[in-house]
Amino acid sequence: MRVLVVIAHYFKAGEAKNWHFELGSAGSPLAKIAALNGQIVALNRYFGPRRGAINPDDVQARLAGGGDALDIVVMTVRGANLLQWIGIDPASYSVEYFDGEPLMLPFEAQRIMRERAGHYDAYAYMEDDLIVDDPAFFAKVAWFAGEFGPRAMLMPVRYEMASTGVPAKTSIAVRLSSDVRRPLLRRDCAPALTGRWNGREQTFRLPNNAHAGCHVVTDDQLRLWIAEPSFYDRDRSWISPLESAATHAPGKTFCLYTAAEPDPWFLAIEHFGTRYAAAAFPAGQISGDHLLLSIAENALASNASGSQSAPVPFAGASRSINALVVEASQLRQELEALKRSRTRLATAFLAAVWRKLTR
Repeated sequence: MRVLVVIAHYFKAGEAKNWHFELGSAGSPLAKIAALNGQIVALNRYFGPRRGAINPDDVQARLAGGGDALDIVVMTVRGANLLQWIGIDPASYSVEYFDGEPLMLPFEAQRIMRERAGHYDAYAYMEDDLIVDDPAFFAKVAWFAGEFGPRAMLMPVRYEMASTGVPAKTSIAVRLSSDVRRPLLRRDCAPALTGRWNGREQTFRLPNNAHAGCHVVTDDQLRLWIAEPSFYDRDRSWISPLESAATHAPGKTFCLYTAAEPDPWFLAIEHFGTRYAAAAFPAGQISGDHLLLSIAENALASNASGSQSAPVPFAGASRSINALVVEASQLRQELEALKRSRTRLATAFLAAVWRKLTR
């Protein structure tokens, strides 16, 4: 399969309000690096043309390449990216620079897709912290469009996976109000579709929240989309430019579906880290990030506080945003529990007063 993946990537150290906080999970530069590295590696693991074997007689060596094509375009801003730190051979991807407002960067994926229409089987836009974990990811999207017509678009379920604490896979699609959903509602969309994937029946439904920070179209779908007046209109009116580019833009043309019964994880994509999943965990349970990432962040913080010069230009980071979000989530859960119980609220109040009096 021939695949084009366009990734929107931005990081600028020292900004009062970094774009990467709005983009997703990567609150620290190290997490941002790990996310983008993991994204590009995963794409090459399943869809890249570079294949080989130590033994040249093995079938894996003889079938190297296999006719697959993967082109990755990283869209970014000069002086506001971490590409020099991700450890990936620059020949493995191309870079396109954007000179406009950084938050409008995701819309440029549509321009790049239009410029390359007709050269690929699948065209994907992704934020820079999404990791594909399914070797049939693009095949499923193509099957869905062929099964139900080019106006039907299959969106992945976006989830986070805890790597420390309690290992858990958590969908992070928040529930949207009817007012927020209204721009995505189309009268020509069937509420449910059912087909057979590899002999197994699978149902898909119009979800409450289709946003996954990405979208994938086939070549036929791209041509249909380009012909619409809304294509590349850069309309940023839905939630924010990020959500508008990833979900609202295709939602003007396509009916957006996600998997339902029997396998709600039929098409899924991992959102790096546990920034959002932490809020879903019960009190007392921890949903943590990669252990090596935590070790690296602590080492970087220790180095920055010492006399040695920092090895990277953003070495002032200490606690990751994910650790802070976990702590904030636990505090919110405790507060909500107190609101629901007058007895617990009174007990907590008396305990606080007692601590203040006995200091």
